[in-house]
Amino acid sequence: MSNFDYLFKPIVLVTGFGPFLNHPVNASWEAVKLMNKDEIEKKHNVELVQLEIPVTYENVDEFVPAIWETHTPKLMIHVGVSSIANNITIETQAHRKGYQRLDYFDKCPANHVCTAEGAIRIHTKLDTEKLCNDFNDGNPPKDTSAIISKDAGRYLCEYIYYTSLSVDNTRTLFIHVPDTNVYSSEQTARALEKILDLCLEQVNSMDSAKEVSDKLKNTSLKSENEIEIK
Repeated sequence: MSNFDYLFKPIVLVTGFGPFLNHPVNASWEAVKLMNKDEIEKKHNVELVQLEIPVTYENVDEFVPAIWETHTPKLMIHVGVSSIANNITIETQAHRKGYQRLDYFDKCPANHVCTAEGAIRIHTKLDTEKLCNDFNDGNPPKDTSAIISKDAGRYLCEYIYYTSLSVDNTRTLFIHVPDTNVYSSEQTARALEKILDLCLEQVNSMDSAKEVSDKLKNTSLKSENEIEIK
């Protein structure tokens, strides 16, 4: 593969959060930064970008739309820590309203509403049930398991999820991870790598189906135009 080809590899983006309140070391970022970048990039022929996001609503408003615009990621996975989680928790949806908890700067969004525009609730179009089942049934990383959740917590985790879902809900996922006293950072990193693999399987399948559909549509339009010319 040439250097020119490398410049245009699809980008997979995984974010973790920085410190806040009772989490001076955030388990989400500790795990995300331990994900095996070289192995993932070779396995999937992508560029993996790992980012730490400050725990503030303003930073999400500023950075996340810019990340989408700059990188146009093939897959976006946001990761956050949950003090009540005992498993890898795959979130299915996010809400636009109800953000009353203060962030790291003791601020809330205006009227407790996410600045991103969209429906009152947005679901990811990734098949979360399949992700969960495939993770648990497919030789998961040692001593880890996954569950599904419909409540991402109405804090920065759900806020960032809604922001990305409003851009593209076909390739966005949020994962809550336990604190390091439940899973080590290494365990969580391996689990996130497995989730990433499973997500890319779905995204690749979806993209292939869309490509076939677009080709059929273009062929049909071309045929109609030829008939009209005749």
